[in-house]
Amino acid sequence: MRFAPFALAVLLNVAVLPAFAADRPASEASVKRLIEVTDSKKLVDNVMLQMDSMMKASMKQALADQAFTAEQEKVMLETQDKLAGLVKDELKWEALEPMFLDIYQKSFTQKEVDGMLSFYKSPAGQAVIKKMPQVMQTTMQIMQGRMSKLLPKIQQITAEGAEKMKAVSPQPNS
Repeated sequence: MRFAPFALAVLLNVAVLPAFAADRPASEASVKRLIEVTDSKKLVDNVMLQMDSMMKASMKQALADQAFTAEQEKVMLETQDKLAGLVKDELKWEALEPMFLDIYQKSFTQKEVDGMLSFYKSPAGQAVIKKMPQVMQTTMQIMQGRMSKLLPKIQQITAEGAEKMKAVSPQPNS
C-alpha cells in the first residue's frame, strides 16, 4: 500500500498528459506546411487580382454616366493605379504570411492542423484547393451583382432617412 499514491500519480500523468498534449498549439512548421499544401499564397494572389478587377469595374460603373475630359480620365486612371498599388503592397503575401501563421497557431491545435493536413493531402482536399479560386470568383461576381441591385435601395433608404432627419431637426429661429 505504500506505493499507492505514487502509482496513482503515475496513472494520472499517463491518462491526463496525452489529453493536454493533444490540445497543444500548432507548431509554426506544421502551419507553414498547411499553408504550403493548401497553396494559400496562390489563393491570396488570385484574390488580389480579383479585387483589382472589382475595384476597376466598380469605379467604371460608378462613373459610367459622367463625361470626362482626356485629362480627367488620365487623373482617374493614375488614381486607380495608385490605389491598386497601395492595396497590393499592403496585402502582398510577404506581409500576410506572418499574420496567417500567428492566427493559425492561436486558433488551431496541433491535432487539428494535422487533421487538416491529412484532408488537404487527400484527393478530396486537393479538389477543394484546385476549385476554391473558381468558387471564390463566382461568389464575388454574384455578390457584386447583388450589391449593384441593392445600391439603389440603399440610396433610397439613405435619402429618406436624411429627409426625416431634416423634418425632425430643430429649425433655427428666423
